[in-house]
Amino acid sequence: MAEITVLMPTHNRPEHVTAALEALAGQFEREVPFSVVVVDDGSVPAVELDPGLYPFRLILRRLEKNCGRSAARNAGLALVDSPLVVFLDDDMRVLPGFIRAFREAMDPAERAVGLGSVCFHPDVPRDALTRYLETRGIAKLRANEPIPFRYFLTYNSAVPTFLLREVGGFSERVRAWGGEDIELAWRLQKHGARFVRVPQARAYHAHRRRLEDVLSLSESFARECMPVLFDEDPVFITQLRADLLGPNQHAGKSCWKRGAIRFLTTPGISHRVEVLVKRHLGARWPMWVFDYLIASAWRRGLDQAFARREVRE
Repeated sequence: MAEITVLMPTHNRPEHVTAALEALAGQFEREVPFSVVVVDDGSVPAVELDPGLYPFRLILRRLEKNCGRSAARNAGLALVDSPLVVFLDDDMRVLPGFIRAFREAMDPAERAVGLGSVCFHPDVPRDALTRYLETRGIAKLRANEPIPFRYFLTYNSAVPTFLLREVGGFSERVRAWGGEDIELAWRLQKHGARFVRVPQARAYHAHRRRLEDVLSLSESFARECMPVLFDEDPVFITQLRADLLGPNQHAGKSCWKRGAIRFLTTPGISHRVEVLVKRHLGARWPMWVFDYLIASAWRRGLDQAFARREVRE
């Protein structure tokens, strides 16, 4: 039995999953055995993989329709027979020593969740946005600083299998991009998990993200995921700053700070800033400019979710 299972969901990106598997095969070590479970989340056409091409055990699980990242990962978890699960996105390219780093840093009997390191592939052109994305999450923290649960991301992380099963896996109520990570992390923390760095578990992000894609995903996250998260636990309202960015239903005490933030993130203002930044992405924009643009996208998504709920009621 392998000590580690790499779990990788994919949807309509066969070239990415093939490259990700080739990177894993390139650093295979017989003394550090691992398996890989790929879950094809309703791709059209279906993903085709030949297990005989790889030095590790490869299991391909196909879902008949697109069910979302949470359901895809849960389908993969049902096939895991190792004590440690490594979550990896299909657009990640692991570097040598990746599996060994998680194996040496993690005790699958403990309540520790490991977070690897990610940066963009050297072939990806650098600009202000790539610099910003590489300095978010745990990259913002000092080496000995505790890691908040909201920084947990499944694109490069490791979780003991018993802990995943204890919390019930991923919430399949969260279907849109991004929300499944923070929701799972909150339940892991409530079950005693602590989040630790595994800096030697390194992976490259294989493609560049456009600013419009980042903002569209951020808006969708606020519109589709945040309302589900707020229903799951009100702690997410403050953790995701909806008390400051969202409509009145999420507001705490009325204050000048909330009024100022709501004014500054209005679409009329944020759109002008977005256009300016897109024209000059090669400039050395301060990091707070991208924080502002993402906050504005969240505000738009929250307003859309509120308007949609009002129509239904």
